[in-house]
Amino acid sequence: MLSNVSEYFRPRTVEEAFTIMESDRDHSIFLSGGTIVALMESSRIERIIDLKALRLDTVSLKGDELVIGATTTIESFRKDNLVRKEFGDFFYESLSCVGSWQIRNMATIGGSIAPKLGWSDVSACLLAVGANLMVYGADGYRRMVLSDYFTLPAGEKPLITHIMISRDGWLSAFKKFSKTTFDIATVNVALSIKSESGRIKSARVVCGSRPQYPVRFEVVESALEDLKINEVMPSIVRSLVFDNFAGGSNMLASFEYRKHLASVMAQRAAERIMEMM
Repeated sequence: MLSNVSEYFRPRTVEEAFTIMESDRDHSIFLSGGTIVALMESSRIERIIDLKALRLDTVSLKGDELVIGATTTIESFRKDNLVRKEFGDFFYESLSCVGSWQIRNMATIGGSIAPKLGWSDVSACLLAVGANLMVYGADGYRRMVLSDYFTLPAGEKPLITHIMISRDGWLSAFKKFSKTTFDIATVNVALSIKSESGRIKSARVVCGSRPQYPVRFEVVESALEDLKINEVMPSIVRSLVFDNFAGGSNMLASFEYRKHLASVMAQRAAERIMEMM
């Protein structure tokens, strides 16, 4: 519960929202969908900055990119006709695993990225499709790779305005393990493959809830290049993820258990991609 909130702002522009935040960053918080804010317990937060009036809730095509406004809800994003046309059932299936229908109708895409949650299914999926961000900060607007956002210094918190995904012909799949469908992932894996002449030309292998934030396993990606796509491929993906897993332990699971789960989820994701071919 945010027991000391005394001010509420509803800015009309991105620039205004960021200026309000910068005027007292230690005591302010952005409100997007509200699912994170509603669960917070802090006596430090005194100001809420509501982003709804910025109207960053659209999905559009610009050139070779799909551009998603940061306040687009998870449910509207996964069901959007443009998203399904460009990425098939990947986001539709993957993001159906995020909480409940009610949560998905509140939680936003940008709000799922901004807190740098280690277990974010949304972040894992977006990393797998090579997403970029448009952010607004002290230096104005700038474009950045999603993985770079996770490594920003703690004091640097630009406002995410859009997510951009290239229409590049990759096939993607996502798998997660959790105690129930409403629980956060014990581990999640997203896999994207670009094929050529029956072989893997390029791959993105992402693992989240390690319990650290999602990352690409670049050693695995390199090892998969030029691998023949056949019935043996999923088991090779599993072995590579098992041998190169990087993560840790927490109250949800040990390092060893996560390592096993991640390799199994990676194999299942590879099998799902083969079904699409």
